[in-house]
Amino acid sequence: MAIGLFCLILGFIVGYLWRDSRAEKTQALTQKSRNVYLSYNERQREKIRYQNDADRIRQLNLLSPNESRFMRLLQHQFENHKLIVKDRRFYIADQDSYPIAIFEYRDGTKELRVKDAEDGIPVFLYKAILSSEAIAEDKLSLSNAA
Repeated sequence: MAIGLFCLILGFIVGYLWRDSRAEKTQALTQKSRNVYLSYNERQREKIRYQNDADRIRQLNLLSPNESRFMRLLQHQFENHKLIVKDRRFYIADQDSYPIAIFEYRDGTKELRVKDAEDGIPVFLYKAILSSEAIAEDKLSLSNAA
């Protein structure tokens, strides 16, 4: 028993000293380079592009239950368009993956609906869940503007 304990302690000491004596391996950091000079269309498409599929799933998992309900309302209203969730914003994109509208949802007790524009794309802000009729009105205003 004492010999086993002695070997165990000796093994830890030798392992600790051997770890410190090894040469440090430096990892070459490869930084992903991006084209800094993006055109307007490329910037808009970059807003809704995911780096990988895990990023898309992570964005969906971050949604609150009310945001998920709001997303379902948007899916029913915009069946012919793509719905993309990124940074807790809901991007409505056409078949060319170009964003045509941005919807934001925030939890609250008092209903609020605001319309704004960001880089020429309309932004609709909802606070507290409104009915699907409000989303239908915004969809109609989008189709009239186009």
